[in-house]
Amino acid sequence: MLSEPLQLGKVDASKIIDFLYTFFHRDFVANKTYLSQTVYINPRSDRLDDGKELVFWHLTTRENKRQVRQGNRWVWISEGRCTDYARSERIEWVKQVLVNHDHPSIRLFYHRENNAKRNIRLYLWAHEHDFVVILQKLGRSSSFLVTSFYLSDKGKCTDYERRYCLYKDKQIKELDGCEWF
Repeated sequence: MLSEPLQLGKVDASKIIDFLYTFFHRDFVANKTYLSQTVYINPRSDRLDDGKELVFWHLTTRENKRQVRQGNRWVWISEGRCTDYARSERIEWVKQVLVNHDHPSIRLFYHRENNAKRNIRLYLWAHEHDFVVILQKLGRSSSFLVTSFYLSDKGKCTDYERRYCLYKDKQIKELDGCEWF
């Protein structure tokens, strides 16, 4: 179901971003992508950074943070984003996971975030490949990609397994009836 990861070691380092963008553009800008043939995945082309959709950067880079002490508390300081090769090599997987969301190797679950808005987001977890795609609903029939990433931390896999089981077993009342399709 999922293609082999891209071999970025064969790409000129100064051209990696443009190389990766060709896949994102093909899958989400030049062609419309739908989840379950009804929910449009909006690339939000009106939100650009350096001429590319903001979400593209969330599919290919990772924010570097460091913790510093400010007075009597610790805070996280962003040091910018840099290429995340594990994410980038799997950029083609994003559309493949969306199109095959009902395949047995994809674990679909909803999760209420701890962010300020407490958004409910849809997680599509290719658990056999440790890869996650996260979506947020925009309207009745559209959504947007929040991010995708390769799970290198086995503790995170355990957390996602727990979230999946809680959702599947309908143990979280606030998620009752939250499904998009």
